[in-house]
Amino acid sequence: MVKKSKDEPMTAAIGDGANDVSMIQEANIGLGIFGKEGRNAARSADFAFSKFKCVRRILLVHGFLYYTRGANLVQYFFYKNLTFAICQFYFSFYSAFSISPVYDTSIMTLYNVVYTSCPALIYGLFEQTVNIRIIDKSPYLYQ
Repeated sequence: MVKKSKDEPMTAAIGDGANDVSMIQEANIGLGIFGKEGRNAARSADFAFSKFKCVRRILLVHGFLYYTRGANLVQYFFYKNLTFAICQFYFSFYSAFSISPVYDTSIMTLYNVVYTSCPALIYGLFEQTVNIRIIDKSPYLYQ
């Protein structure tokens, strides 16, 4: 019922037993807990953890960091590809629209590997707009 509303919100389902499997699979994000009823919920979930007390940290801290990092990295990849395409576009005028490439194929491969993997890795490891303790204590930041 929630997924079919007009706003189409993101849904998260949390469960710890076999009776929660269909709910977890239907939600956008499924969180499974290794419970007394077995491991079926954890097996069918997107994310699994051992105790229910981890839910707050997963939703608030990791959700906030995932949301901000994902948004910033999408913008970075657009910028990276735009600069790469603009260089080739200007070179096409310089070379009178011949088929000669701007870059050697090894340079193109190295450019994509270096400027795609390294900045994303460094950004993911060290970026933190808000301290984790503050995020955990004030959930209104997630809005």
